[in-house]
Amino acid sequence: MDVNWDKEAPKYQQVFKTAGKSEYNIRLMKFFCDELGLHTGSRVIDIGCGVGKYGTYFAEMGCDVTLTDISGEMLRHAQENMRSFNSPCTFLQCDFNVISQENEIFQPSFDLSISTMSPAIHDIETIQKMSAITNGFCFISRFTDWSQPIRDEFYRLSGMKPAHSMNSEKLRKDVEDFTALVKEAGFSPDVQIVDYNWEDLRTPQEAAARFAGCDSGEDFDRSLNTVLKLCNENGKFADAVNTKVAWIYWKAD
Repeated sequence: MDVNWDKEAPKYQQVFKTAGKSEYNIRLMKFFCDELGLHTGSRVIDIGCGVGKYGTYFAEMGCDVTLTDISGEMLRHAQENMRSFNSPCTFLQCDFNVISQENEIFQPSFDLSISTMSPAIHDIETIQKMSAITNGFCFISRFTDWSQPIRDEFYRLSGMKPAHSMNSEKLRKDVEDFTALVKEAGFSPDVQIVDYNWEDLRTPQEAAARFAGCDSGEDFDRSLNTVLKLCNENGKFADAVNTKVAWIYWKAD
């Protein structure tokens, strides 16, 4: 599926600004420290960083952070979000498929390289490139199960079709295939499956615009009429999502 990441950037930024650090993210950062050796002064790269959410967590603990993304708008927001931190930070807009591992921005190598829920690392070549720029651990996360009961009810009542859907069977197969690629690339991956559940509270208008892909017109009106039937007692659309995530990690050197 082709995604216009520049167009999606404002949505990611809104979630980052409103959601705060979740229990899942706290657990993940603890895992980085306790299991993968992350510490103050570590040199860390986030490949496909989005708006720099994890970059802010790394900077908060005093790491030297490099953030890369294919989207200029994602990186623009990432730069904004990193401004309040004094830790060293480097930004690079690039397509990880084609950039050379010899690029000076990857020198010296990183203590931890991550790519969370990103298509940037997807084949043997990108796995090997990620590993080549890392002298510690590489970490990838992928969804393995996905449940969205309120959204499903919205689509059932409205008759509208989702722009894309998350099929748990396919997600699990993708994780199996990716883990096999890491092994084929010459590494020994470990895998942990963890719960990741969240709820985004939106006004009816915000939820309707998200489902319709616009903030006016016939599709928006139909979306809004359905959303209003599903709002909670406080007049908010509680968009709950229940997932499981695979943490796939390996020692690169």
